[in-house]
Amino acid sequence: MSVMPGSDMYFSGKILLSYLNELVSLVGEKSVIMILKRSGWIDHVRKIVNTRHEKTAPYEALVDINQQVEEIFGNTALKTLVYSSAKRSFASSFGGTEVVRDTLHWLHKNTESTLRLRVSLETISHLLQASSDQKIKIEESSSHYHLTIQQCVACWGVHGKSSPVCFYTVGMIRGGLHYLFGRDEYPVQELACSATGDKACEFIVRKFPFSVNEKGSGKTGFLTLPPHLR
Repeated sequence: MSVMPGSDMYFSGKILLSYLNELVSLVGEKSVIMILKRSGWIDHVRKIVNTRHEKTAPYEALVDINQQVEEIFGNTALKTLVYSSAKRSFASSFGGTEVVRDTLHWLHKNTESTLRLRVSLETISHLLQASSDQKIKIEESSSHYHLTIQQCVACWGVHGKSSPVCFYTVGMIRGGLHYLFGRDEYPVQELACSATGDKACEFIVRKFPFSVNEKGSGKTGFLTLPPHLR
């Protein structure tokens, strides 16, 4: 495993590779090369990306890369480019895993079960934890599932923000639900964020799908995206 000086938190090199590939599909290879150069990771990226789920990528790499995406493309880039790239990357990151295959099989057999969303979120949480140093706890209310993430990869080392910034993680959760259900219909929202001084990052997933009006207006549960980025 490649170890970068000063790093103490790692996530899957395959996840980072999938994320960068999706970023290339949205902004182009030249733009991603510029992002990597400005982030300071251009000379290290070949050592930290991987085609397997070894934890070779320091959290700092993702945070630095996303910071440059925001600086280059503007204040809404976390809500569009980072979110959308993360959401799309779930399929290539985890689509071929045994855990996902087993979950898809269970969902196919239990089409009427009220546990379908819970089982899917448990699968996504398991995958995110197994491929990183994140710790995730799931709790349930009558209307939502509540995910608490300690050591969140999306905002590790970030401080002084006035609002939650983990759109990368929102994208991964939404991408997982989309992949497992074959449709994108459950809102995900970040309620608390370590970058704003909270003890952990907290997300809620609504139990009932988007309404017809929400889909028609382009709402995704936490922002409105242009059609090509949904």
